[in-house]
Amino acid sequence: MLEILNKLKPGEIVLVEYSSKDDPSLFFIEVINWAELKKHQVLITDLFNRIELCLKRMKMRVPHCEALEKAKFIEIGYHELPEVNMVGFLRADRELPALFKAYRELFEEVVSKQFTVILVTGIERWILMRNEGIPFVNVLSTFLGDTRRIAFYFVNRDVLSGNNREVLSLLEDLATTIIEFKKDNKRKLVITKALNTDLEDYEMELYP
Repeated sequence: MLEILNKLKPGEIVLVEYSSKDDPSLFFIEVINWAELKKHQVLITDLFNRIELCLKRMKMRVPHCEALEKAKFIEIGYHELPEVNMVGFLRADRELPALFKAYRELFEEVVSKQFTVILVTGIERWILMRNEGIPFVNVLSTFLGDTRRIAFYFVNRDVLSGNNREVLSLLEDLATTIIEFKKDNKRKLVITKALNTDLEDYEMELYP
């Protein structure tokens, strides 16, 4: 995994696509552990409390993850997250411009202190529940190229199939690198788009 993560560049938006039959929690943990190894701080931004499901799965696989305990959390959803290091909570029933302004203030406070690895979950929930795909992707695009951080956007591509497929295409267009969970005979990670040409068409078998 390090051979992938070490070749990513500051300022990137890395789109991590998985299906409903995949469990991205181990990759999620790998990214957090990599950030800890590099002495970067971690900011997890969650939409509509999607991270709660992910945290339960991670605890079943890795009961104690010191790097995760250090991570900072911003929740844009229904309620604050228990037992994590919350640095901000924004109710999701506000208009997008107001939410973005409030989030940006929290974001600036965090990334101004130290290089930050950002993990974003719940994007597909936002698209389904808010029905504002293009304005939301436009907001995400404002963070591209900010070399104080690198961001990983975790997206369930099955949820964004059908009527929301064009939103997934917009996210793919925005991303500088795309990592996809795929399955032939075995499950694997495939890089289908890369800012660093060394990563183009890279494949790696997933955990047994």
